[in-house]
Amino acid sequence: MRVDMPGGIAHFIVMPNLHDFYRRYPDIYLMIGVNDRQVDLVQEGVDCVIRTGELNDSTLVARPLGRFRWVTCASAAYLEENGTPQTPQDLSYHRAIHYFSGRARQAGEMRFARGTEKISVLVNGTAAVNETGLYIKMCLEGFGLVQLAENVVSEHLREGRLVEVLADWQPGSVPVHLLYPHQRFLSPAVSAFADWVAGLVRDRDSATC
Repeated sequence: MRVDMPGGIAHFIVMPNLHDFYRRYPDIYLMIGVNDRQVDLVQEGVDCVIRTGELNDSTLVARPLGRFRWVTCASAAYLEENGTPQTPQDLSYHRAIHYFSGRARQAGEMRFARGTEKISVLVNGTAAVNETGLYIKMCLEGFGLVQLAENVVSEHLREGRLVEVLADWQPGSVPVHLLYPHQRFLSPAVSAFADWVAGLVRDRDSATC
């Protein structure tokens, strides 16, 4: 079976646990596509995809896998040089690493929520990327602030390479779904993979609550 997923999920959630998958399902042959863009499942011969964020494709069957808590963070070196923002308004004195995709969204926008209050802030930056691994790498190198799923940077946060900021103004949590075409029968292999990855997302979600 072929499954496509964002780079952050592939590198930091699926890959560290892949031996467990093959212990449970040694006869399943996985073709893992790593892609932060939205693929066309039918045209590209993909059995299922993992997507984060709100869904806008009604032609696919969506199975909820869980939610990711998002964090705003930067390297310790960046914060030592530039100071630590205390409010979203402080970000006018900071820079961010911008993330872009095929979706119609301002690349430099950071979103925050506190209680019922929600705000969006445009943060200056000097570079934009469209791949999660590079996004994290640039943050580790001190190029600026980022917003992403806590799950994919939990080790960096735990070991102090990255530091969460504005914890009182967390971005909203992000839903995670496994999607497959309406007309395609959900094979036992896809069903097994969906159950397995849902367990990973739930375990990590509960561990960060």
